[in-house]
Amino acid sequence: MTLAANAVLMNLFMLVTYFLDGFATAAEQMAGQSVGARDEAGFRRSVRLAGLWCVGFGVAGLALALFGGEALIAFISTNAEVRATAAHDLAFAALAPLVGAPAFLFDGVYIGATWTRDMRNLMLAALALYLAAFVALRGFGNTGLWAALLIFLAARGVLQAMRYPALTRRTFAARRGDAQPAA
Repeated sequence: MTLAANAVLMNLFMLVTYFLDGFATAAEQMAGQSVGARDEAGFRRSVRLAGLWCVGFGVAGLALALFGGEALIAFISTNAEVRATAAHDLAFAALAPLVGAPAFLFDGVYIGATWTRDMRNLMLAALALYLAAFVALRGFGNTGLWAALLIFLAARGVLQAMRYPALTRRTFAARRGDAQPAA
């Protein structure tokens, strides 16, 4: 029952992530173009614009899930027990697009700017945090699993956001004449 309910909730999450991934792809293209042109102002502007759209759709996904989630659950599943189980953890699935929006955004930025080594390292750090949360929250059952997923999504976004300023400075330092060692 839990597996079926989670499949329903993941479908809700995935519905919004298609849009978030679209903004990540746009950020990837704009970031890559700006880095290639050595246009720091354009780079920052494109990241900010893609970020606003990404977070905006994260909020829209949250609202859709909170206000229409039970109807969507009923549309996806006809089983009353699956519907009830999914409704129990709907709030976690509703939060996932908003919490994950920065991770999607920065995935696109990091790929477009060719910061893939840093992206990999930060992903491994986020995975470590997820595994620690998963182990710590196992006693809460499915709710703990969803909380661990939210921690993973948040960790990805926060870690990438924290690293973003240094990578941006390093990437555009040569244009400004700053000699900065690779961070």
